[in-house]
Amino acid sequence: MTGGLWPAELSTVTAETAPLVEYLKADLQRIVNAANAELEGIRRAGMADPIRQAEEARVINDARAFAVRRVESTVRHLRNARQEFRNGSRPVNGAEPAQDRHRAPTLDRGESRTEPISVPEQAQPAPAAKPKTPEPKWVRPTSPFDTDDTEVLDEIATVLKDFAKITDPAVEEPPAPPTPARHAKPSVDEAPPTPAPEPPAGSDSDREQLDRLLKFVARQESGLRWAIGNRDDGSTVLVTDLAHGWIPPGITLPAEVTLLVPERRTGNAKALLGQTTLSVSYAPGDALGWATDYEETDTSSQPRELPPVDDLGWALTEATHWRDGLPRMVHTLAKAGAAGTGVVDVELDVLRVHLEIARYHLMAQYPDVDPALLLNCLLLAATEGIATGDLIVANYHFAWFQMLSSPPPSRWAAGE
Repeated sequence: MTGGLWPAELSTVTAETAPLVEYLKADLQRIVNAANAELEGIRRAGMADPIRQAEEARVINDARAFAVRRVESTVRHLRNARQEFRNGSRPVNGAEPAQDRHRAPTLDRGESRTEPISVPEQAQPAPAAKPKTPEPKWVRPTSPFDTDDTEVLDEIATVLKDFAKITDPAVEEPPAPPTPARHAKPSVDEAPPTPAPEPPAGSDSDREQLDRLLKFVARQESGLRWAIGNRDDGSTVLVTDLAHGWIPPGITLPAEVTLLVPERRTGNAKALLGQTTLSVSYAPGDALGWATDYEETDTSSQPRELPPVDDLGWALTEATHWRDGLPRMVHTLAKAGAAGTGVVDVELDVLRVHLEIARYHLMAQYPDVDPALLLNCLLLAATEGIATGDLIVANYHFAWFQMLSSPPPSRWAAGE
């Protein structure tokens, strides 16, 4: 289970992201190797089972947190580089911009033009035919992560194996042209068949579009059950059965989808969709295919938009004050985000580590999650949103917190 460790920005390798992805892959592998070596030493120390299990859990959590910080740092560097490129600044490595090879060279004003001297044409002998050399066959490189990492930290090892598949796509050979029949008689009377009109480029059928959107989110958290469907009003609803249809933080959403409003619901993912005209579902273990097999998906935070919570900043500050299971810094950052005083990047990174750890434990408990852990994860996600200025995300998670933290309505009518 990857636990959402690999970011969506690096799910498809491009020329821009290839160096960052290679560095990140190597760092994650070093984290796995170091943790496995420490775990091997703990197992050989002859500790009692409770002490050994506690030490192993500590090593795994520390390695997981270190890997999360490394991924966050890579994504932040990538976003900063893209922003600098949009602003027209110099490249990150300090190199001068490459000159346009197709642009005609300019002459200085004082430089005189030299007229070319005409040379009488001479008959040249025909060039000798070059011997044909056989084209080299492409050999698929062997991935350094083909061996199973059976120690622990399976989530990081799985990310590395999945990345090796992404960076090494299969090359399909072009089909050979059909060989015309030697003894076939040419048709004179019959007119050539009219080819069927091809659909416009980029158009998907409804089922193919739903499948594309579903796999886009399922790749980010493949350990959950997902469902997506079209309703009569034309909306496309996306749900997961983690907690009444709530979508956890860290999931990049397609711009076309709509999410459920906070409400207590029961049933599996398809039941949470409600009445639909067409639906597609995913369960852990289903094939996801390659991301490059589908066209690019536009993303947005708008699907998380809900009616605004009254006095969101004050309500979030009160909810995080002296709450069991939350670090003290969460309340401090919630108060700073509500006041708009700004948050230091280092503190924001620590907050994200706490959020990722809570989310990781939540996925580990799935499908039977601890209600207290779920509420703390909602508060951490809302605090990250308000600390970064993303009020849509903060409002979404806190609205779910308010609904789930309030007692369910009584089944007994008043006065009975």
